Amino acid sequence: MCQRWLLLGLVAACCFTLAVAAPNIVFIFADDLGWHDVSWHNEYVITPNMQELVDTGVMLEQSYVQPLCTPSRSALMTGLYPFRIGRQGRPLMNGDPTGLTLERTLFPEKLQDLGYVTHALGKWHLGFCDWAYTPTERGFNTFLGFLGGAETYFTHMHQEGYDFRDQKEVAFEANGTYSAYLIGDRAVEIIENHEDPNKPFFIYLAMQNVHSPFELGYYPDEEDPARQTLLAMVTAMDDQVGRVVKALRDSGHYDNTIIIFSSDNGGVANAGSSNYPLYGGKSTMWEGGCRGAAFIHSPLLENIPRVHEGLLHVTDWYNTLLEIGGAIDAPSNDGYFQWDALRTGTVPSPRNSFIYNLNIMNDGSAAGAIRVGDYKYLKGQHKSKNETETSYLFNIKDDPSEANNLVEEDPVRAFELEALLLAELTGLVPVDQPDTDPDSDPSNYGGVWTPGWCDPY
Repeated sequence: MCQRWLLLGLVAACCFTLAVAAPNIVFIFADDLGWHDVSWHNEYVITPNMQELVDTGVMLEQSYVQPLCTPSRSALMTGLYPFRIGRQGRPLMNGDPTGLTLERTLFPEKLQDLGYVTHALGKWHLGFCDWAYTPTERGFNTFLGFLGGAETYFTHMHQEGYDFRDQKEVAFEANGTYSAYLIGDRAVEIIENHEDPNKPFFIYLAMQNVHSPFELGYYPDEEDPARQTLLAMVTAMDDQVGRVVKALRDSGHYDNTIIIFSSDNGGVANAGSSNYPLYGGKSTMWEGGCRGAAFIHSPLLENIPRVHEGLLHVTDWYNTLLEIGGAIDAPSNDGYFQWDALRTGTVPSPRNSFIYNLNIMNDGSAAGAIRVGDYKYLKGQHKSKNETETSYLFNIKDDPSEANNLVEEDPVRAFELEALLLAELTGLVPVDQPDTDPDSDPSNYGGVWTPGWCDPY
């Protein structure tokens, strides 16, 4: 009799487990946010909502992204280093007749296969010359935001064209409202209206803040006018994060939701941002350009609060988000399953190395950077402290500011890391950077940036 009741109990437990929906996921991708532009790295910055999430979650102190907008988004969406798909160069421009390769399946498409309802809000910046490149054709059930890489925050203009859409329709009604509020409003609406307990949601909250142009109030006690405005934009973003968390709590979704936050690249130092104490900034392979301010927060995490020092790369989110959603088999890409390490704090990161970036320069030479363990090696021309040097070796654990070049002190290690970096050239795809197409001009479409003027195939 005891055995019979035990068996029934096990069956019931299994059925209950199967009935629980996979976690909801909110992925917040901030734009051009510096390492020193958040309160957990700089107590002067006012980000109380995100600070609360960090204080009750996991601070990700070795979370790496790409040095620029489009490359980071490409790596996130595909799980591949950008140099494998031709996206390692400059960010996409609105008039470029290309986009993120259509030969790869993006992770939101995979999440849909796992039963998720997927939503993209904010900045796309992965190409839009043809509808095939746009969010609702690439795995998102809904989209509200802009297709290009930058726009004015209130009027939603880029150069002479308007760029803000709700699904595929131009949303002229957004004109006059600050983009962060529009994105926050829609995120809250999605959360409040999600009622199907068997279909989890994924929200990609790609904030425009704090990318230029710089439009908002300022911190009156800050002496630098540029930093006054930038920090106000950081706080405006934090307000929206707070609204999202409140909506999750009020709607009952919070307990089964994972919130992930990351910058897409380092801040622009001469535009008011700060990456202190890291060296360099946006567009560089120095730590200030590629190490992102990041955290993960959820009641599903264990042993919190804590600081996670394991290596994490933006390509890992592809695999990890699918793992959270129930996938078992690892995709064939550059990412790793990181959920166990992030969730428990007792499992080491499965990643010990990564490529910062790799490219062939105009003179035919290779430029790139690699991290293996605590050591980082850079090769090629870089925006640097010494323009005569073209190779660098740093112990990032001991020297996060990259002040002490160890190439001469440890030439064997430098040689070994250079060989590992150059070995990746066999997988390099030339930069996909065609000339701007005049057919893209918004004057051809009533003053609106519009897809439909290129042949993606």
